[in-house]
Amino acid sequence: MSMDIIPKMVENSFNILDSINEYHKTTENAKTRREEIRAYKDIEIEKIKSQKNILETYLKGIFIERSNIINRSFDVLDNAIENNNIELIQQSLSVVVTIAKESPLSGVQNLLNDFNNSNVKEIEI
Repeated sequence: MSMDIIPKMVENSFNILDSINEYHKTTENAKTRREEIRAYKDIEIEKIKSQKNILETYLKGIFIERSNIINRSFDVLDNAIENNNIELIQQSLSVVVTIAKESPLSGVQNLLNDFNNSNVKEIEI
């Protein structure tokens, strides 16, 4: 073996070591990035679950409130019919029609806007 090959072997060995070190750095960076992505995913999933719960509570409340108003209006209507109170009949029918015309989802857009607004720290239903 000639002596001029030894420096080349040493250089190649250092290149291999550099490549191995670069590989380890790259795999560590990739591992760290995957952990960051997993953590972000977990946070986003919890955020979605929380938003789902808020939306579900909101919608249940809206439909219960509408149902109560309509039921009370029909009770008033029944009473108005029994007492032949034309004005109260008109008012109770007007309430039912107004509630029926209103979309129970009209407030959902505001709720969704609040979900996406980083300045909103708390949402009250």
